Amino acid sequence: MKEFIKKNFAILLAFVLPILLIVIVALNVYLPSLFISTSYNFIYTSCIDGENYYRSYNCNNYLQKRYSVVDNKLLANNIDPTLDSDNDKIPDINENYTARIFLHDTEKNESKEITLEDAQKLTLNSLLTSPEGVTVSSNYSYRGGDFFFLPFGGSSSSYGYYLTKGKSKTKLNLINDNDRYYYQNNFQFIGWVLPGRDEAK
Repeated sequence: MKEFIKKNFAILLAFVLPILLIVIVALNVYLPSLFISTSYNFIYTSCIDGENYYRSYNCNNYLQKRYSVVDNKLLANNIDPTLDSDNDKIPDINENYTARIFLHDTEKNESKEITLEDAQKLTLNSLLTSPEGVTVSSNYSYRGGDFFFLPFGGSSSSYGYYLTKGKSKTKLNLINDNDRYYYQNNFQFIGWVLPGRDEAK
């Protein structure tokens, strides 16, 4: 075996190095996401109703006007009857937007829909960054054909939301997370729920 390695060292090295490079890149990309966490849950809103994606395609401006946090409490604001967020000459109040509220459990990485009344009982921190320094941020990624498998590779793109801290990030499993319209135009972060899980014990 040793003799075989000596005779074929250059060939083995040429074979092993690309694999080693792929492993290093993969660890660099995925390993940091295993260690990011926060003890704070958060709530957000969405207009997706599961029936007509295009009707709620430009709902984010409406959500910004509809909800706000004042003195750590959620307010549902009246909408200006002349507001036309998507400039389609139809006032938002006539767009039949379905504004839904979700509580995201960051420990389980899952969301559940809650009522406005339940949301208004929560104490909220409306800053995008949690007291632990974790931020909810969006990210668009494009992946072209793989270099080593170019004849068989394709390309793909995705748009999602992540918990981020420094260079580390982990993807959030939000409602309708496979729907690109949801992520890009129908997500509105409202606030972190206070106190955190550890503080509430």
